[in-house]
Amino acid sequence: MKKFNFLPLIVLTLFFSCSDNDNNSEMVLPDEENVNEANVNEEVCTITNKDGLLIIEAEGFELKGNWRIVEDDKASNGKYIEYFGANQYQTQNLANEITVKFKVTASGNYRVRWYMRQPETVEDDKSNDVWIYFPEDVGSAWINNEVYFLKHYEKFVSRGKIDFTYGGQLDMHDPKSSSWMTARFPEAGEYTLKICGRSQHFQLDKLVLSSGITDNEAKEQSEAKTETIACE
Repeated sequence: MKKFNFLPLIVLTLFFSCSDNDNNSEMVLPDEENVNEANVNEEVCTITNKDGLLIIEAEGFELKGNWRIVEDDKASNGKYIEYFGANQYQTQNLANEITVKFKVTASGNYRVRWYMRQPETVEDDKSNDVWIYFPEDVGSAWINNEVYFLKHYEKFVSRGKIDFTYGGQLDMHDPKSSSWMTARFPEAGEYTLKICGRSQHFQLDKLVLSSGITDNEAKEQSEAKTETIACE
């Protein structure tokens, strides 16, 4: 009986099979050049100071607990945040502590103000305050003609209904004092602001930190502006 040698046929079949697999593998590989280009072109934006103002939109806070974002045409950027939890007049409930990070480009002192609103139906001294604190104790008050650095949460308050109103000042009890709040940044870099819910149904639109301009100028220049950011 004549014998057939199948070895060349087997080798040829394996060759074409491997070639097909290699071609298929190349089709599913990502385009490495495009991936790297996308990573390079991705913008990173940071809240920072510009022309004497550092504006923080309230919805930029990392919300938790009994805070929520509400849409409203009267609010800057069309949104504000509301604290809908229970009143916390004596101490802070850290379950309702919210934070935001920002950068300053140089050392400096910044007056701290905000745009807030109370519901129309509440009494004038209700739904109008929060607990506020700058970690690293850079927040300060002016007491007895001296700078007093704030080492813990303090009450921050103002009044305004119907429209979001510019204002905000410290109402301290130990020591007893009312004062504007100033954040004193010792150097350029990243800082954090913390707020904790205090009065039910308090509404916050944005915070305005200003340096090198008067309070009236800060009010006029910040009213129509949204968050100050830098992207790179």
